[in-house]
Amino acid sequence: MPTSLKMMYKLKYLPLALDDLRDITDYITETLKAPKAAMDLLDTLDESISRLEQFPYSCKVYQPIKFTDNEYRLLPVKNYAVFYVVNEEVIEIHRVVYAKMDLTKVIK
Repeated sequence: MPTSLKMMYKLKYLPLALDDLRDITDYITETLKAPKAAMDLLDTLDESISRLEQFPYSCKVYQPIKFTDNEYRLLPVKNYAVFYVVNEEVIEIHRVVYAKMDLTKVIK
């Protein structure tokens, strides 16, 4: 009896996204003095982003005001927005930003 195989995508964090994560956790840990909250947020982000490996097209396409070369998708996680692009079998995480900031200045 054949079983259907789901394609698993690979996750790739771009350097800017890694910088975003570092800045977010530094801010929460050092400025807000809440290291546990920073670790909890990282766990939640990791769990949500990991789900994209199976369901990369599950999030809506982000429609910026001006044209971009990539089709960005937006994954909301708590108060943050994860911007990613699906390229063949790779999901590229481009940015992780505070969702209440002006997102049009983040994605160019």
